[in-house]
Amino acid sequence: MIPRRGLLALAAAAPWGAQAQSGVAPRALVFPRDHGAHPDTRTEWWYATGWLQDAQDATRAPAFGFQLTFFRSRTGLAATLKSRFAARQLLFAHAALTDLAGQRLLHAERIARWNGDEASPRAAASHSDTRVHIGDWRFERGAGLYRATLGDEAAGFAYRLGLRPTQALLLQGDAGFSRKGPDPSHASHYYSQPHLAVSGELRHGGQIRAVHGRAWLDHEWSETLMPAG
Repeated sequence: MIPRRGLLALAAAAPWGAQAQSGVAPRALVFPRDHGAHPDTRTEWWYATGWLQDAQDATRAPAFGFQLTFFRSRTGLAATLKSRFAARQLLFAHAALTDLAGQRLLHAERIARWNGDEASPRAAASHSDTRVHIGDWRFERGAGLYRATLGDEAAGFAYRLGLRPTQALLLQGDAGFSRKGPDPSHASHYYSQPHLAVSGELRHGGQIRAVHGRAWLDHEWSETLMPAG
């Protein structure tokens, strides 16, 4: 298993070459299209994090924290290779569960090559809406909510969660165009979905429990890396 830090380094080091033309510029974001993947850009992620408590007792304090992030990185490789194994994109994911009572942090990660085909069964990301998966790890949007599905026996936890919006999207920066520095190329498209109402099922410690809670989602995509320093 490649450590998460190694995954991030791998994505950052991936060549992107002459095909890299900025897919990030001031514009109005269009939904649901911009909920989906933007494979013409170098880097993208969907990041959900939140807390969970026993659904049978709303008076109790949160018992768990959770996090699920899917990343996409354009490699700049195999652009003309006609193969389902062509590694035009990397998809990788990191998940974590914090057990507050047990004072434990559980985590797991996955990585897969992706040829860009939205119908790829092993790993893919939709261009038209939030729908990204690596194997049986999934994060998708439909019927008015997001769904996070994760199972990892080695890590010792699994969950099936629905994350329902309770307020409007929050467009970061200038209507979703987020400048990172004085150079106009150092920018991203970036929006958040705050205060998501969470409900679902958590498997942990040999138990299956109904849970509910709150979460926050960030979706961001960009073309350039920030300069050193």
